[in-house]
Amino acid sequence: MHLIPASVSYAKREVERTKQYAHSTIIAVNQQKGKYMKVGIRAAVAATVAAALMLTACGTDSKESGPAGEGSGGDAAALVQQSADAMKQVTGLHLELTAEGKVPNLKVSKVVGDISTKPAPVATGSANVEVSRDNTVDAKLIFVDGHLYSDVAEPGVWTDYGEGSAALYNPTRLLDPNMGLATLLSNLKDTKNEGTEDVGGVKATKVTGTSTSKDVLVLAGSNVAPEKSVDLPVTVWIANDDPHRLLKAQMNATDDATVTLTLSDFNKQVTATKPV
Repeated sequence: MHLIPASVSYAKREVERTKQYAHSTIIAVNQQKGKYMKVGIRAAVAATVAAALMLTACGTDSKESGPAGEGSGGDAAALVQQSADAMKQVTGLHLELTAEGKVPNLKVSKVVGDISTKPAPVATGSANVEVSRDNTVDAKLIFVDGHLYSDVAEPGVWTDYGEGSAALYNPTRLLDPNMGLATLLSNLKDTKNEGTEDVGGVKATKVTGTSTSKDVLVLAGSNVAPEKSVDLPVTVWIANDDPHRLLKAQMNATDDATVTLTLSDFNKQVTATKPV
């Protein structure tokens, strides 16, 4: 695995910035409650998910882009663009993000949630987070009114990560037609049709291609782009039937580790209120 020095250096600076932000907000909230708690920095989901995937993206091998695949390449490109257009119209969905193998710097093994953008951006879900070498916790997440809330610091006790948390981690960004999954698909290059597979009972076309670390960060809901973007291998599964929505996306973090995003229940409406 070859690291890209400039990208990794920038990503590490952003990780430290998000750690400091998460640490200060946790302390402030708990001081207001009258109880000072020492919370591990890795327990901050806003920092962990967004920053960890940033380092994963910047730390993978950089591959030179080659010519588009012959034969099925043109058909694959057309299908991917149809999927991009379809995803621009999606206003809600259910998602599952899983990490398999030893993914560098990723402290979240699974995220399950529901998001919608109408009438307002809302997300609810849970995440399995590694808070220390021998300790993982199942944390609940709510994103509403531009704030990220989680009980990762203390089970059952909600922490408000503040208005600034939306700038670091916003899961509803997945459905933003200008920077979400639609953009990831539109910018996918070197596409090649790899045949048909079943995804959750739906027939889908498997397409391999190359994306950039900047576009891949949408999988984490991050709004922090790397200083120098590098190319990454990405595989997508697109529904065979119209409107050809994206059903699954997979990023190869290393040769034996992957991050997978699975989507379903399109256009569902999610409701949430500020937790007590």
